[in-house]
Amino acid sequence: MLGALRRIHVPYNNLREGKWRGPGFQLGYDPEKKVLGILGMGGIGRDVAARARAFGMTIQYHNRSPLSPELELGAKYVSFEELLKTSDVFSLNCSLRKETVGIIGKKEFAQMKKGVILVNTARGKLIDEQALVEALDEGKVFSAGLDVYEEEPTINPGLLNNPNVVLLPHIGTATLETQVSLIPPSPSYSVQN
Repeated sequence: MLGALRRIHVPYNNLREGKWRGPGFQLGYDPEKKVLGILGMGGIGRDVAARARAFGMTIQYHNRSPLSPELELGAKYVSFEELLKTSDVFSLNCSLRKETVGIIGKKEFAQMKKGVILVNTARGKLIDEQALVEALDEGKVFSAGLDVYEEEPTINPGLLNNPNVVLLPHIGTATLETQVSLIPPSPSYSVQN
């Protein structure tokens, strides 16, 4: 999310090529006072909200049903349409089900604010990637941060070639801590006399 807010791809590559703020440098955005719209407020969505609060973001979400106030922690439940229309940053954190395949496409991009930042770390098939490419090209989407793709490991060339997209190769759980936590504990054996 932070990389997409700052359109980090261009300055990152320029610096690696020895060009301090080289060609294509653009101003980005601070997260403070931005409205973060979270689609899918399960455990990961709530973790995203907790981190976003630390940056001074206002949190709103859409889920199959509203959460209890103790789980919302001040986040506002809104309709899917309101989430699309009012979010400055739109984060997909919902599961992939029959109902959510392609949940973000041309129609949904048309409802979003001009200059929205889109983040998808959930599942690639939630987004129609060609519609995202067009929304980026039209300036409807300011930037995107993607860790998942519609047809992994293939990535739409329109995303690969767009400097306003931060791309990662599905590394969301690729940390030592996460991988260690996924290893099942060894069964304990008792020695009987």
